[in-house]
Amino acid sequence: MTAATWCVLGANAQVVIDVDANQRGPRISPTHYGIFFEDINHAADGGLYAELIRNRSFEDGEGYGKPANMEAWSTEATAPSQLTARLIQPTKKVKLLNDAQGNAMQLDVNATVQSPVCLINEGFWGINAVQGRTYRLSFFARGTYQGTVKAALRSKDGATVYAQSVVSGFPADAKPAKGKKGKQDQQWTKYTATLTANANDPQARFALVFDGQGVLDIDMVSLFPPTFKNRENGLRPDLAQMLYEMHPKFMRFPGGCFVEGQVSPENAFHWERTIGPIEERPGHWNVNWGYRTTDGIGFHEYLQMAEDLGAKPLYVVNIGLWHGGLTPYNDIQPWIDECLAALEYANGDVTTKYGAQRAKNGHPAPFNIEYLEVGNENNQPVVEHQSDHYYDRYEQFYKAIRAKYPRMNIIGNVVAWGDDNPKWGSALPVDLLDEHYYRNPAWFAEAFRKYDSYPRTQPGTQQPAPRIYVGEYAVTSGFGNLGNMNAALGEAVYMMGMENNSDIVPLNSYAPIFVNENDAKWRPDMIRFNSSRVMGTPSYYVQQLMPQHVGTQVVKVTQTDVSQRQPIPSVTPKESRLGVATWATKATFQPQGFNEKGQWTMSGGQWEANNGTITQTSLDEQCVSISPAVLGDHYTVKFRARKDAGNEGFIIVFNYVDPQNYCWINFGGWNNTQHGIERISGGGKGQIEVKEGKIETGRWYDVTLKMAGDSLKCWLDQDLVFNTVLKGDVLPGVFSSATIDEPTDDLIIKVVNTGSEATTAKLNINHFNMTSAYQIRLCANDGMDENTLQHPTNIYPTRHELSPQGNSLEVELAAFSLNIIRINRK
Repeated sequence: MTAATWCVLGANAQVVIDVDANQRGPRISPTHYGIFFEDINHAADGGLYAELIRNRSFEDGEGYGKPANMEAWSTEATAPSQLTARLIQPTKKVKLLNDAQGNAMQLDVNATVQSPVCLINEGFWGINAVQGRTYRLSFFARGTYQGTVKAALRSKDGATVYAQSVVSGFPADAKPAKGKKGKQDQQWTKYTATLTANANDPQARFALVFDGQGVLDIDMVSLFPPTFKNRENGLRPDLAQMLYEMHPKFMRFPGGCFVEGQVSPENAFHWERTIGPIEERPGHWNVNWGYRTTDGIGFHEYLQMAEDLGAKPLYVVNIGLWHGGLTPYNDIQPWIDECLAALEYANGDVTTKYGAQRAKNGHPAPFNIEYLEVGNENNQPVVEHQSDHYYDRYEQFYKAIRAKYPRMNIIGNVVAWGDDNPKWGSALPVDLLDEHYYRNPAWFAEAFRKYDSYPRTQPGTQQPAPRIYVGEYAVTSGFGNLGNMNAALGEAVYMMGMENNSDIVPLNSYAPIFVNENDAKWRPDMIRFNSSRVMGTPSYYVQQLMPQHVGTQVVKVTQTDVSQRQPIPSVTPKESRLGVATWATKATFQPQGFNEKGQWTMSGGQWEANNGTITQTSLDEQCVSISPAVLGDHYTVKFRARKDAGNEGFIIVFNYVDPQNYCWINFGGWNNTQHGIERISGGGKGQIEVKEGKIETGRWYDVTLKMAGDSLKCWLDQDLVFNTVLKGDVLPGVFSSATIDEPTDDLIIKVVNTGSEATTAKLNINHFNMTSAYQIRLCANDGMDENTLQHPTNIYPTRHELSPQGNSLEVELAAFSLNIIRINRK
């Protein structure tokens, strides 16, 4: 019995839920629900992509624009034997494996059978050796080396060998190939071997062992375990299985910011560079997320993955924008051509150029992309947010795609952050609009009825309004450390609201999916893993359960709460402190109107305090200085503030409790384009309200902050910039919805209790003859509870049989719970 079964139950109050099976609403879209994959947090290399060798082609380095190095590789030799290793680059005299390779490794080996030497790879924070598992090795080599080469899996200290195999046919007996001007070029040969582990070690290392002499060049060293559905160049089975169990109806790829790239268009995703043999893929720097990607999961693998998961592919294309640059909107034909070529690869007949290439790569039948998104978050109000002339770009893509693929579902971008109700600001036709929401649990619970009022027709016409694709959503504030139950429940309520409005919201996908615990660039993520373990957050189990019990048509529900809902706790603490901060900006502050005695607590940047003036003189991010004065929940304070240099403005900190919990008002944030109130809760940041605005360099501003409980007013000089009420992370209450599942003739009722008190629900079922019923319950003892890699099933779904009586059914609703009740009448 898992810990989840011990959720606190009780009957402190009762909820009455009336369901009439004859009163139907919208039909559930066949694309409810999907997944969104982006290579973030080492989600691909070192994650879902099963490759175990890190820096397999010797192209990785310290960062974009810096030379490659021997990252993840090391050598081992005991005197008198010697092994030296260095990277070599192509020259007129030195040819590498092919034009895709920028580096190879050259080894100078002087060893004996009694004293061999080793080239070692640590993998992605360890290689998972599993007893009885067989691994496939391949690499390319050339040179004058004479001797034996062995491949091995061994312990981190090298003391224990788990698997070892002689690489047969080494060295290859091949004649040198003649190069230009009759010069002799040594020929590259591909070698393979298999290794079977005899023990378990999640921190094993891979080694090539040499016992001879000579010079040897090697490249593209690849080691694969068994893969999901035994695909060559495939997926890590346990991670892929987690996706499979979500039953996704579609898969959006390849991003996200990964689509756009950063600094240079070379960092964008270019599909044609990601197909074919892995040794012919150059890979590229994933600058947005801080590491190089092999593109081992390339365009073909994404399409194959979607097919293997039973999901429709949804492809996101670059429209000539990247982080930090752009192609002028009237010069984007090459980007359009790239998009059309990708569609031909996926959808074209084998008689077409790219369709034939797909067939050559092992998939003669078309993959059939039906959904294409034009750009990623490229329709923001300012150019600095990768948003130059979006509608002009969209129109060119739209016309080109429609001309060749008239039935393609084309998705447009709307404002992706800073707006809870984004709109399509053009008369151009569009099938779906991609909305993105990263908020706290309470926001999602409040959005239960968000789409009830969305227009179904365009104003003044009978033409259908664009439908909504919620392409990215997740609780990113108030989620705890890895992702807590409060977050999962808020998302569940929001998903129920989307189901109720499936006619206008036919697609949605949580983001992001994966995080390797050794390189977490973003939190939270619904699947966490290391070299050997994997676990789902509570949000993962919500995303797994909802598609399994989605139904085919909405059924009307009327809910009556017999007792009052639990009170919503205050956000503003009874005691807190104030402060100032900067982000990539130098600034000066003069606090006024509150007790400043004592030393300010400063973190990040370079702070100086003299005669009531506080100055920060670095361009670092997140530089914070906190006053020692403790205030209550009602006060009025003033600051003078001046931006001295940098990309943004200045920040006023309030409601400061500790470094993980506070609020701030960011003036001139987002590259000096917006003012915004943000709340940091448990280390996660969420937006409360944003407005357009900028801060001038060298000008003094007067800032007035007035707090009255959770009511906040803020003036910049004489302008009232914000007049709002702060909202907490949770919204206690009970939320319900229902659908009918016609293939099974089941009535499915979903009930979420986001509160801290257990209750019961009386279900009155009309026009449906109940014969049997069961309840799936996902619950926690506290909304802050989480799963971990060490305890992956703290929160886990359980099944409970129910006993219908007549047309009534009583179910227990644990505190902090998602409840799915399936009733059958056969």
